[in-house]
Amino acid sequence: MQVVIYGNGSMARVLFSYARRSMAVCGFTVDDVCIADNSATFCGLPLVPFSVVQEVFDPTAFKMIIAMGFIDMNDLRVSKYLEAKEKGYLFTRYIHDSVLIHDDVSIDENCVILDHVSIHPGCKIGPGTFITSNVTIGHDCIIGASNWINSGVSIAGACHIGPGCFFGVNSSVGHGVHVGARNFVAANTLLIKRTDDDEVYLSEPGQLFRLKSKAFLNFSRMFH
Repeated sequence: MQVVIYGNGSMARVLFSYARRSMAVCGFTVDDVCIADNSATFCGLPLVPFSVVQEVFDPTAFKMIIAMGFIDMNDLRVSKYLEAKEKGYLFTRYIHDSVLIHDDVSIDENCVILDHVSIHPGCKIGPGTFITSNVTIGHDCIIGASNWINSGVSIAGACHIGPGCFFGVNSSVGHGVHVGARNFVAANTLLIKRTDDDEVYLSEPGQLFRLKSKAFLNFSRMFH
């Protein structure tokens, strides 16, 4: 299968580093304004303006996958996905070979799932969802379209995640929770109750302790 990656940023570089081992990645494309002067390549492959991508990479011979961040709560990724569809492209997906795909798990097109992700039986992953490394998704979860799920996230069983959400590193969702669309869940944040659309959930950051690290270790030994 011949593949074109949309993107020329860090996420495109990350995806290429993974996907080149199992996919025939032939080039990259991105909006014309995102290409610096005289830049014709990215990661050693052709970088083509999106306005003419179909002239270089024929949609009947190449599939596409979107690799960009969660800009505008994932709206930009969605818009580029739809624009590429209008150009006639079909979409592939990337799933690292360390991911066990159970018989009753459904993973839609344009999804990216990196290494050591555990997706339990009965789950459905909507199109355009980006899941980074070391994520656990419990049984019978429904993950809506175009979610962004960062490393270390744990989603317990029977959850329903609306489209377009962002989950920060090591955030988590309790069993059976319904999360609304376009929620921003910051790092290390736990959701245990139903949420509405377009909400933001934050947890307190780590607090600076008054002792220096070596002094703290000596102090803490007093209680052992």
